[in-house]
Parts: sequence; C-alpha cells; structure tokens
Amino acid sequence: MDTIENAMSVPIDMQPTLSSGGPARRAWLDLLQGIRSWRVWWLLGIGDIRQRYRRSRIGQFWITLSIAIFVVAIGVVYSTLFKQPIKDYLPYLATTYVVWVLIAGIVNDSTSAFTQAEGFLRQQALPKTTFILRVLVRNGVSFAHNLVVLPFIFLVFGVAPSWTWFAALFGLVLIAVAGFLGGLVCAILSTRFRDLPQIIQNFTQVAFFVSPVTWQVELLDEPMRYWVNLNPFAAFLRVVSEPLLGRLPDFTTYASAILTIIILCAVALPLFVRFRQRIVYWL
Repeated sequence: MDTIENAMSVPIDMQPTLSSGGPARRAWLDLLQGIRSWRVWWLLGIGDIRQRYRRSRIGQFWITLSIAIFVVAIGVVYSTLFKQPIKDYLPYLATTYVVWVLIAGIVNDSTSAFTQAEGFLRQQALPKTTFILRVLVRNGVSFAHNLVVLPFIFLVFGVAPSWTWFAALFGLVLIAVAGFLGGLVCAILSTRFRDLPQIIQNFTQVAFFVSPVTWQVELLDEPMRYWVNLNPFAAFLRVVSEPLLGRLPDFTTYASAILTIIILCAVALPLFVRFRQRIVYWL
C-alpha cells in the first residue's frame, strides 16, 4: 500500500499544469501525464487483481481453469453440432474465447473506471486517463494468465508454432489502442448515466453471439461473410486469434480494425476535452 501511495504522489508542478490553458490543452496534458505516470496505473491494475483473489490459493488462475473447462465442454458439444473435426475446432474455440475475454473485460470494466476511482479523483489531481490505463493493465495481466490454456490445447491437437504469432502482437496493440479510446468513451458516459453500464454489459453479451467466437466465418455463405467484416468486435478478435492459429487475417479485417480506431478517436477525444473537468462532479 505504501508503494502505491508513493507512486501516486503528484509532482509539485502537476496540479498547475493540469489546470492551466484551455480545455483541449488540459486534456492533452492529462493524456501525457497519464502515460508518464505508468507506475501508478501499473500498481493499481496489479493491486486490483490481488485484491480480487485475496486469500485464494490459485488466485487469477481460477479464471484460467474456468476457461479451460468451458473450452473443453463447449468444444466437444459444438464440434458435433457444427460437424467440425474436434482437432480443428477446439484450438479455434480456445484461441477466440481467450481473446474475447480480453476484449469483453476491457469494455465492461471501463464502465466503472471513474466510479471505482472516486476516492482518488476527489482527493488528488491525478490524470483521468490513469484509470483507463489501469483497466488495460488489469485485463492485460488476466489475458497473460489465460494464455496458459493455449499451449496445452495446441500441444494436444498438434498446432505447430508459426511466425504469424508475431502478427498477433500487432493485433494486441490494436486492441489496446481501441480499448483505451473506447474505454474512455464508456467511462465518461457511464459516469454521467448510471444505467449505461448494464446496457453495455447486455450489449457485450449480444456481441459475443454475433461475433465468430464459437462459430467460424468459413461456415457462413459468402454474402453473410461480408456482414461479419462490418462487426468491429469480429475484426479485433480475428487480428489476434487468426495469427495464433497460424494464418494471417485478410486486408479487410485489418482495415476494419483501423477504421474503428479512427472513429473511436474522433469520438473519444472531443468527448474527453469537453467533459473531463465534469467527471469529478458526476461521481
């Protein structure tokens, strides 16, 4: 706890810096200060995980275990329903589901990013973006734990290592950028409208079924595959899962992901500039 408090101590010149200039300049400085305060959001994110699984013998790996059970159980059933060989379907399901847990976790946790940090925001002049980065750290570490499932699945079903795994790192960068921008939008709006988190959680559940998590795009007819490309969740899912399975996503998938980031940037930045100072009053 002392380490977190020391990391969260605000430099003497930060308060006048964050409160000087126009709204756009203050928002930009908030972003820069938030990135520079990496010790704060790193320790907060790690602290959230430790607190959530306090006094648990295997901690975060409870989620890893539950993911493994889900993948095996659903994989056996759905491979029969879809008439897919289990040696092909189970690695696909394991990969897509692990990536989906990361995406859905960022979206859902972002809705409480500022309300969860009410005590900090009311007492210290911390950058607001710190708490969005906190969400990314928390879910990124959980994703790293959940990746433990994949080597076992790949080994059992003969999925060989591939150079395309490096492309998955680029996909994770795209998810992180989109997660930050989308998380900023969700956090601001959810702080102002307290019914919105439930709506977003329900929307995420619907997105799970219309995204290629438990089903493969190749099973769809050609006209329907076009509509999958319009689903931003599907694009971010595929830019990580497909390289892990040894194949590169097509140009349309990357274009959809990058276009989504541009749209999120066009929404998130003006929203943050206008309402950044009101966040504390909404808590």
